[in-house]
Amino acid sequence: MALSRRGRRRVGPVVVLAVLVVMLLVVVGGLVVVNVAARGELDRVRVQRDQALSRQLSAQSRAMAVASPQLARLLAVAAARIMPASAEAGAAVRAATVTPQLAVLDGFPGEMHAVAFGPDGATLAAAGRGTPLRLWETAGLTLVAWPQRERGTKQREPGQSDTGQGEPGQGAPGEEEAGGRSEGGTAAEGMEDGMAVAYSRDGRHLAVASATGRVRVWDTRTRESWSGGQTAPWSRRWAAFSPDGRLLATTSGSTGASRLWDVGSGRPVAALHSLDGAPGPVAFSPDGSLLAAAYPGGLIRTFDVASGRLTGDPLRPVRGSVVPEPREEAGALAFGPGGRILAGTTGSEHIQLWNVATRRAIGRPLTGHTGLITSAAFNSDGSVLATAGQDATIRLWDVRARRPLGEPLTGHTHAVNAVAFSPGGGLLASAGADATVRLWRIPRGVRHRLTLPGTGGAGGEVPADRPMPDRWYERQDTTQAVLSADASRLMVQPYDGTTPGYGAVWSWDVRRPRRLGERLRIRPDDLVDGMALSPDGRVLAASGSDDAAHGLNTTVLDGPTSIRGRPLAYSPDGRLLATEIENESAGTPGQEPGGVLIWSKAGGQVKGGPVGYAGRVTAAAFDPRGVLLAVGTSDGSVSLWDVAAGRSRGTVRAHALPVTSLAFAPDGGLLLSGGEDQRARLWDVATARPHEAPLSVRPHETPLTARPHGRPLIGHTGQVRAVAFAPDGTVFATGGQDRTVRLWDTATGRPLGPPLAGHGGEVRALAFTRDGRELVVAVADLVQVTGDAYAVWKWDTASLTGDVTATACAQAGRSLTREEWAAFVPGLPYQNVCP
Repeated sequence: MALSRRGRRRVGPVVVLAVLVVMLLVVVGGLVVVNVAARGELDRVRVQRDQALSRQLSAQSRAMAVASPQLARLLAVAAARIMPASAEAGAAVRAATVTPQLAVLDGFPGEMHAVAFGPDGATLAAAGRGTPLRLWETAGLTLVAWPQRERGTKQREPGQSDTGQGEPGQGAPGEEEAGGRSEGGTAAEGMEDGMAVAYSRDGRHLAVASATGRVRVWDTRTRESWSGGQTAPWSRRWAAFSPDGRLLATTSGSTGASRLWDVGSGRPVAALHSLDGAPGPVAFSPDGSLLAAAYPGGLIRTFDVASGRLTGDPLRPVRGSVVPEPREEAGALAFGPGGRILAGTTGSEHIQLWNVATRRAIGRPLTGHTGLITSAAFNSDGSVLATAGQDATIRLWDVRARRPLGEPLTGHTHAVNAVAFSPGGGLLASAGADATVRLWRIPRGVRHRLTLPGTGGAGGEVPADRPMPDRWYERQDTTQAVLSADASRLMVQPYDGTTPGYGAVWSWDVRRPRRLGERLRIRPDDLVDGMALSPDGRVLAASGSDDAAHGLNTTVLDGPTSIRGRPLAYSPDGRLLATEIENESAGTPGQEPGGVLIWSKAGGQVKGGPVGYAGRVTAAAFDPRGVLLAVGTSDGSVSLWDVAAGRSRGTVRAHALPVTSLAFAPDGGLLLSGGEDQRARLWDVATARPHEAPLSVRPHETPLTARPHGRPLIGHTGQVRAVAFAPDGTVFATGGQDRTVRLWDTATGRPLGPPLAGHGGEVRALAFTRDGRELVVAVADLVQVTGDAYAVWKWDTASLTGDVTATACAQAGRSLTREEWAAFVPGLPYQNVCP
């Protein structure tokens, strides 16, 4: 029915109103969409800004690692706080935590001459030109207020009465000065130059010798002090406390003012004299019975402390090895903690080790410095010797092997005048002519000697050694070493076919404090040439060199007897075992010479294969799920076998020389390979980019999805013999024939810190513990250098696990200041990066 005219009038406004409402909703909706899009664009811009800022901070952190290591750590932490998910920022933090330098203390008026840690490691003392004494708390590197001028003290000279006067040029009694800024500060004008600083072993006394012959000793509890000594021409000075803290020896080289002081009374009790002139560096033996003194020209003499008499002939370097400068007073002297070894030199770029009991030189001098050596110090267990030189470097030495521990520590721009270890050995302090005091982080590695049951050694133990050939350079080293994935057990196939290694393997539980191994007989008449160890270290598979020729089955301890072939690798769950078998058709045209079988450990049945390869199989590894098997061969190729599908995934030419080792990342996304070409490589096996063709594909294979993950990892100077990932996959390690272990950041492929060095021989196997806090390294030591053939090193990698930002903050000892934040993080509100 048609609407009436009045009805049409009513409907018209309603329609118009509805249209207006719809139009308004459209406009509002459009505005909302525009606003959401704008917000999304703003968020995107903010993310891009934060990403760029985080990358910039990461780069600045790497650039400042040497000049300002504290700030470098804080900038890396700031990068991680701004972009927590950034792999690059995480890598920057990890790199910062393993940077050797911890801090640079600067701002001094002149060169620094001496450093010393307190016996508890809580304080660090330093002295230098215009700086008679400066003290810091080691943890936060905050200055400790300390009396710089005498208060209620007395000077004492032989035959001189107590005067109660202060030292000349140091103000009236009762005046006190401490200060300077936290970077080092400046000393007050008119203060003497500090030349030597020393703590007594019990920490009760602190002594400083000035360049003009004065000595000052504080009681660290009461902070009262005494001073003595006559003013003399400016010269180099040395000071050392006796172990019981009762005596203080001070020497001054060419000026001849060398004395023994009674610390309690402050009186001189003896003078050090010999026909060789005035002594330079001095050191007490740990038992306090001897005092050693170094003289210009290279001689080192020892005095009996009780009688004051010289003991024996002077200690001399090996003839023809050192030509010291006869009048040069730069020198170093240090007793090892056990008192059996003395290290010393004067006027030379070399330092000699002596056996104190026999007074004979231990081998030839340690060489490497290109400038005169100025200082030497042993760490707490005597395994490491640090030397400082006028070549602006610090060198660390393996005392047992008498070899350098890695590359020199560099950062000082002028001569390094002194070095000192912290009581725990984890820190090293240095004082330099560049007016800085520097703190260094020393990688903590402990060598553990391996032994076997026997009647020829103490306690029924003998070294895990092999007979030394008449001409050691002719020996054939074909040893194999396997560490379980959890770093709990080490298996070694001995060097050669002589007793006791013939037909046997040696086994150690490396978690035990006493590392006494056992011999496991595998073949009575054949040399073991193949081993594989289950991830938990409980099951061993081994084969003899003639097994294939004689049709013998592989020996699987507590396992099936039907498995054949040379063992290569266990799957992560221990249920599968891969072995290499000889192809009976080898030599036939078109046939490949070898292959791999995959066995079920439970029933001893073949689960996959045989998989043929063009060269001898040299390495193998299962992925974490046990569904892929990576195989490396002697022609440098790496192949992947799909265990579930029973087919090959393809082959890549990974190395120019044979592949030596393989390891999958914990998530299975990356494959790490090491080769005889001195390189390691990371391969991405998760996905393939369609435009990337495989490097090598045989006609019957599916193209391999692996692609190179970054550039080859270059650094080793010998074959890369072992590789392993940390449990969280963020870090991996490589070990090689060059006797070093290198740590790398997985995300960036960059090295983390300097190489871990000091191993007496080449690295044969390595694995991280389950918590990632230790890296266990199996080393084939050289008998001629170290005395036994096999050893295990344990390196502390705790700084690379857990919350690495917290570790970096702890190392820095502070947070970014507001001024630093404004300078390096402009445009963002201040954030306390280390709360």
